[in-house]
Amino acid sequence: MRPKQDSIAFARMMAQIEADDNHPKPDDGKIIELDLGKQPLVRVGEIYGRAIKYTRSFGLVEWVDDRRVYHVEWFPAGQIKRVDRDSWRGRPL
Repeated sequence: MRPKQDSIAFARMMAQIEADDNHPKPDDGKIIELDLGKQPLVRVGEIYGRAIKYTRSFGLVEWVDDRRVYHVEWFPAGQIKRVDRDSWRGRPL
């Protein structure tokens, strides 16, 4: 019997791979992935999400919008602000 496939997790993984391939500054150093339990809650402008990867000067942030659509995007590190759980206004990821 084949294991049940998680299509949502697969789609997220593919979005992250595509984001890695489209890093805005490819020579910015190795992409470091944060362990699941160590991914900080963050805010970038009006976006609340979770930082999942980083390079020297960029962070990869994932979030779910009001329509429950998953997004992942690289932002300059200076735009990413950590927030505590009480201040975080995002949707569960």
